[in-house]
Amino acid sequence: MPLSLPQLTLALFDDAHVDLKDFVAGPNQLAVNALSVWLAGDGPWFLMFWGGSGSGKSHLTQAAVRAIGRGNTRAMYVPLAEVLEFGPAVLDDLESMDFLSIDDIHLAAGDAHWEQALFNLYNRTHAAGGRLLIASAIGPRGLNFALPDLNSRLSAGLIYQLVDLNDTEKQTVMQRRAASRGLSMPDNVARYLIRRLGRDMREITHIFECIDAASLSAGRELTIPFVRDVLGLN
Repeated sequence: MPLSLPQLTLALFDDAHVDLKDFVAGPNQLAVNALSVWLAGDGPWFLMFWGGSGSGKSHLTQAAVRAIGRGNTRAMYVPLAEVLEFGPAVLDDLESMDFLSIDDIHLAAGDAHWEQALFNLYNRTHAAGGRLLIASAIGPRGLNFALPDLNSRLSAGLIYQLVDLNDTEKQTVMQRRAASRGLSMPDNVARYLIRRLGRDMREITHIFECIDAASLSAGRELTIPFVRDVLGLN
């Protein structure tokens, strides 16, 4: 039987290296605690995270579904940034999921068809007894969906703003990411990358993927000279 579009979405955009245990909460511990309650099936059925690029919202929304999906519970991660081109039919029948996670919902603002589909899915999920986790780069008061009822629905849940980590916490993120790939990243290498590449965690994570591939190909350990050569830094 061919995979449905939602099944393809999960297969294509599931990152095996994203795990809740690797998330560095820092100042976002209350949000992580709320997610643990949500995952246990307790507390409010609807939870929303919002924050800027690299704040960790995509990590949490995807890792939550991976954690749930290891059992018999039905769970789905839907990254709107990757599936908008397929149209709102992507959301059809997703209320059948026990746990549903939708990332980058702000990207649907201004598209009447997507807004209506999200509103309908919200209502169907609630009626079916499912649990919904949503992430956005913009807080609910700033989303300004053209559909007023969608704005009101998204403002009615448990909402947490995710804030940036400090440099020490970002260093820990990088080292945990490396460890999940079987690599050891010394403190001086992590500090070098943060200092030279900026402090946006999304960018740092992307750069790490390049370094990881180069290290695997060359069979080299992570050192400052090696990293500098891979990235073409002086």
